[in-house]
Amino acid sequence: MGSKMRFGWTHVWMSVVAVLFFVGSLVLMNPARVYVSPDETANAFFATRFAQTLSLTGPVDELLVQFDRLHPRSTLVLNGQIVPGSFLGLPFLYGFFVMVLGPIALWFLTPLLTILAAFGWRQLVKRYTNLTIANISYLLFLFHPAVWYYSARGLMHNVLFLDLLVLAAWLWVIRSMGKTKNHPSVWNDLFAGFCIGFALFVRTSEFLWIGVELAVAGLIWWRTLSWRRLRAGLFGLLVGLGLFFLMNFLTYGHPLTTGYTVGAPPVTELVVSESIDSVALLPFGFHPMNAWRHFSAYAVTMFWWLSVLALPGFFLLLAQKSHRYTVRWAIALATVVSLWLVFMYGSWEIHDNPDPTQITMANSYVRYWLPMYLFSTPMIAVTIAWIAARGKTRVARGLIVVTLLLAVVSLNMNAVFIQGQDRLVKMRQELLESAQIQESVLRYTEENAVIIVDRADKLFFPHRHVWYPLRDEATYNAMPDLVEATTLYYYGMTFPEQDLAYLNDSRLKRMNLRIELVETYGDESLYRIITP
Repeated sequence: MGSKMRFGWTHVWMSVVAVLFFVGSLVLMNPARVYVSPDETANAFFATRFAQTLSLTGPVDELLVQFDRLHPRSTLVLNGQIVPGSFLGLPFLYGFFVMVLGPIALWFLTPLLTILAAFGWRQLVKRYTNLTIANISYLLFLFHPAVWYYSARGLMHNVLFLDLLVLAAWLWVIRSMGKTKNHPSVWNDLFAGFCIGFALFVRTSEFLWIGVELAVAGLIWWRTLSWRRLRAGLFGLLVGLGLFFLMNFLTYGHPLTTGYTVGAPPVTELVVSESIDSVALLPFGFHPMNAWRHFSAYAVTMFWWLSVLALPGFFLLLAQKSHRYTVRWAIALATVVSLWLVFMYGSWEIHDNPDPTQITMANSYVRYWLPMYLFSTPMIAVTIAWIAARGKTRVARGLIVVTLLLAVVSLNMNAVFIQGQDRLVKMRQELLESAQIQESVLRYTEENAVIIVDRADKLFFPHRHVWYPLRDEATYNAMPDLVEATTLYYYGMTFPEQDLAYLNDSRLKRMNLRIELVETYGDESLYRIITP
């Protein structure tokens, strides 16, 4: 009876944690389906498009044939159609759910998959430590600020990528699907391989470290392998990669072409790219001081309370006596992956925020380093368990664990929802205001209109054609043809009177154009560009 009670209470608190995480992850949900970033907007568009047409390309448009710059950020124009400027795995997968559940599914798919991955992570940690550390790791996974923040922004690729890797490890190691006492089901290994292949479909740029880690892990734990398992896992991997090659071919015309390499030289001639997700080795060079500075800011200082607990946990795990061989090798592999991610992405200067001095979770380092944050959760859990073990009684030990976890979760929630320029509560309010602006601008503009924008493409696409940015010679050169082909608008920062006079008396006048105010929205305005 006691065992059943403990079993029941464990599932109760795990469910409470999952529900709290899930509800918190829906904070940005809004009926206008306005998203924070161009990446999310593009993925929502292509997932919906795939649900409707089984294609990841937009419809053929005569304007796109004439103007190949007529697209929002995170997309491209190819043969008169808008195509993704990123990897295809997320809109492909989520498109199937949109077929059944509608666009609302886009808000909750990533949080649900993350809850499933957290359960798998708990099982993995439990296998090689103990139940207490596993339970704490489950909670820390879901409530880690970076995981929670990007689960709320679930149309970014990164959390889905992480979830798929965790699910692959869970299926391969724990082997829970359809197992019998002596004959574990081959489906575990097949789906584990598929999850890895699909993870590469979602974020192909991580193929190098995943491939190396798989090869090294195979050498370390070769005694646990069999040809039967390898065949099943490899088949699943090839199925996942096959979808990657197929959709690339159908979308871009070549199985090895992605949104980051469209128009680039053939794969055999590729050189180092400026793209964050190019296939080159260390595409931003090797800059240890930059990497250390960014690691210190985004991994150590940003989540200082977790760093304080993770450091001693690293050594406590190394000193663990049970499963020593597996645990030490797992720590070694996790350390190598973390170093790779730090040097690869940390060597570059990334400024997602218009203010480059801001250090917030919206900057890309945080989402690129999600695997590193995940690796730290058992270390934090071990430290909490070690501190709790100093208690003299069972009640005292329980109170210590609860107190520490409440403190950690409170700080995590503050970091995600309340603190910082890009906190989710503030983002929600901005999205609601943006939805009102979107509704008003769409009333003022025609369905076939083109709106020139600086950063507001995510508001008006796919409802209107968008062109970015205004302050570009190619934009000004295209204006006469755009005005002749359709109606043309500009949405952006409100021009001071002298700037407006300069445009109408000089810059636009030379092209026989003028600009006039339509409506103002706070610091921004909608203008129409016309012939006099």
